[in-house]
Amino acid sequence: MNEVRNALGGSGTGSIQGVLFDIDDTLVDLRAAAIAAFLELTTEELGHVDEAGANAVAAAFADDKAGAYERYMAGELTFLEQREMRLRHSFGLVNAEPPAGEQYQSWAAIYEKTVRSYWRPFDDVTPHLEQLRAMGIPFGAVSNNLESYQRAKLEIAGLPGFDVVVGSDTAGAPKPAAAPFLAGCKGLGSRPEQTLYVGDNPVNDYAGARNAGLPAVLLDRGSVHQDFSGIRIRDLWVLAAIPFT
Repeated sequence: MNEVRNALGGSGTGSIQGVLFDIDDTLVDLRAAAIAAFLELTTEELGHVDEAGANAVAAAFADDKAGAYERYMAGELTFLEQREMRLRHSFGLVNAEPPAGEQYQSWAAIYEKTVRSYWRPFDDVTPHLEQLRAMGIPFGAVSNNLESYQRAKLEIAGLPGFDVVVGSDTAGAPKPAAAPFLAGCKGLGSRPEQTLYVGDNPVNDYAGARNAGLPAVLLDRGSVHQDFSGIRIRDLWVLAAIPFT
């Protein structure tokens, strides 16, 4: 905690006047939702593998081991195409036959409805946002997905009241480009150097925010970035103990 406090306080930023968050796996536990929805819909197709195998396949889908989402962000794939690529890759791990064509279109529609039913915030999110509200600090979200889709995600997850939500479509570029971060600052009415950014990706979130002039912390909930040399926290409870103003 002292490391975070000293880094933010000693960076020449003065007080933090606004906070921007990534959404997926920072505020909303998207990985858990994706795994649960995937397993619910693939019981028959994965019937030939044991529980551990099915969980591994679901994790490969949720973690995008196919590398499809970056291709979606680059404009090479549509949203549904990147999801289909992930599905094919994960099924291929256990020699299962994925749905294709119209069957995939039907599967994708059911999956979307199902995964939305599992969208939940992490336990530390609501208390932290309530603390920011009580302190009068505006907060928003900057995400590499469509703004309308991410706004719906926040609402469904029970996280309303964001002062600004910026999507890669409305910003004109995805993170780690500076445009989404600066759009978030503009929406909050705060200067970049006084706007803290919190996200779970070392490149898209931490480096992108820092390069745009924002102080940033990496939220590493699973401790998967042990060699990360920047400011890293395990949860939002750490930030709750820091006097922002």
